[in-house]
Amino acid sequence: MDYLEFFDLKEDPFRLTPDPYYFYPSESHNEALSSFNYIVEQKEGFFMCVGDLGTGKTTLLNTFLNTEKWKDRAGIALVLTPRLSPEEFLLTILEDLNVKVKNTNKNEIIKAFRDFLIENSMIGRRIIIIVDEAQNLPNETLEELRLLSNLETEKEKLLQIVLIGQPELRDRLLSDSLKQLNQRITVRATLRPLTINETSDYINYRLVKAGKGTVIFEEKTKKLIHKLSKGIPRLINLVSSRAMMAAYLDMSRYVRKRHVMYAVKHVSDSFIKTTRRIVTFPRIIVYSLMVCLIVAALIVMNRMKEHDPASLSNKRQASIVERRAPDAENTTYNAQRTTHNAVVAVDAANVRAKPSLNSETIGSVSKETVLEIIDEFTETTGKKWYKVKMPDGKEGWIADKTVKIANGS
Repeated sequence: MDYLEFFDLKEDPFRLTPDPYYFYPSESHNEALSSFNYIVEQKEGFFMCVGDLGTGKTTLLNTFLNTEKWKDRAGIALVLTPRLSPEEFLLTILEDLNVKVKNTNKNEIIKAFRDFLIENSMIGRRIIIIVDEAQNLPNETLEELRLLSNLETEKEKLLQIVLIGQPELRDRLLSDSLKQLNQRITVRATLRPLTINETSDYINYRLVKAGKGTVIFEEKTKKLIHKLSKGIPRLINLVSSRAMMAAYLDMSRYVRKRHVMYAVKHVSDSFIKTTRRIVTFPRIIVYSLMVCLIVAALIVMNRMKEHDPASLSNKRQASIVERRAPDAENTTYNAQRTTHNAVVAVDAANVRAKPSLNSETIGSVSKETVLEIIDEFTETTGKKWYKVKMPDGKEGWIADKTVKIANGS
């Protein structure tokens, strides 16, 4: 008999995936979801929702996106990789909304976007930009969002913008450079940890959603889970799931405090801090010495390899392989060298260390800058990148939508 069958459950009630089916409407979560719907219904400009890690921001977002009310009445651009320059951000939004632009001139982009917004407004369709992990947005891109919020008619806003992030987003907006944006945010919500009563209700709620079953969490058990998790839903799920497994191994349909303590021992210290010190002071000293010895040994071995002729040869081979196969997932690569140049077609474009919007920016080039194309790279999604040499001699990757191709000399 397996785990779920033992408890007469249809599925795992405490899995960590942000499933809207399990959205629990605590006081703060229900308030945030209501605010989310309100700004779209009333065509307010900005909405900001913040919460600590594990408080359920992604589940809240998925719950809104799965609302039948807005599935056919709204066009949504969802930005999950916010480390974008203003130009990259605009192009990502237009691509998500399937807005076609003839060129990448910023004025043309804004004009095409405004026409798109007006057309949708006339038929009562909302257009929403949602940025997840918005605390990672560069200041220049946040300012671009503020300027986009100016797209309006005499009667209403044409665009609703939703920023979802961690509490540092709220702190950033208090800075002088972003105070104008902060003043534009008309509706705000904060996801708070669950209270002790909400934690008890939350556990029961998820069990019912999973099929009710025969498992019973004792009241003392739920209080202990709240104490250990501090009311953070993700941690409640983590501890509850492990405690149920401990009860299953114990062939008990009652989840008791001892099962929770067993679970805590098998959960990473980065999630749960117990009142007991697991490692005593002498052991810490021993572990520290072991780490120092291992690091020292690795340093010596690396230095020996640096002077080894075979190692130097291998490094040269590895360098060639690295140039031919950049690190990126779900992509195809065109290794054929080219003799073309790229001319920057937007006001400013980021050059990245790798062909990915998640990669770090190693430089920025202005409009009309001519770049030598070294290699090309195409993702399975069709998004294309060029490896270019910048005027200062640095090499990096640039998105094809930010440049025009010209024949090289």
